[in-house]
Amino acid sequence: MEAKGKSEERDCQRRLQSEVDKMFLELLRGERTPRYGKVAFRPNADVYYDKSQKVVVVKLELPGVDPQAVDLEIDENVLRVSGVRSYQHHPDAVYQQMEITYGRFERVVALPPEVDSGQATAHYGSGYLEILLPVKPRSARKRIPITAAEEGEEGQGL
Repeated sequence: MEAKGKSEERDCQRRLQSEVDKMFLELLRGERTPRYGKVAFRPNADVYYDKSQKVVVVKLELPGVDPQAVDLEIDENVLRVSGVRSYQHHPDAVYQQMEITYGRFERVVALPPEVDSGQATAHYGSGYLEILLPVKPRSARKRIPITAAEEGEEGQGL
């Protein structure tokens, strides 16, 4: 009987170690936040400037996500993409492996000040959400002339 108790204890320790390892790896990868918070995962993203279109492109991997379940917001040059990937329950499924994360997600991207957020567009296809943010042309460098004070006008306005 004593051998059975030690075996069960070792199994319990292995399960606990496995769970701790999983949580540690999730934190290191930065792809997921702990399941105990509001966010279940953080989708991968590419952010780049497209010189030919003169737009900042934010492209996110969101396979299996209904585009209607995604919210896009821009506030003070910060883009926030959030939503939900709904779990498709299969009542007869007996999983051997389950790696797809379901639930709430969020991704926050800092944008350059030149972005014209009022002209942003978004398109979802083939599991990717692509957001195009036009860049306003930079104003040309302007030289400001300095006028010299006339004699007797010293110190006015200064």
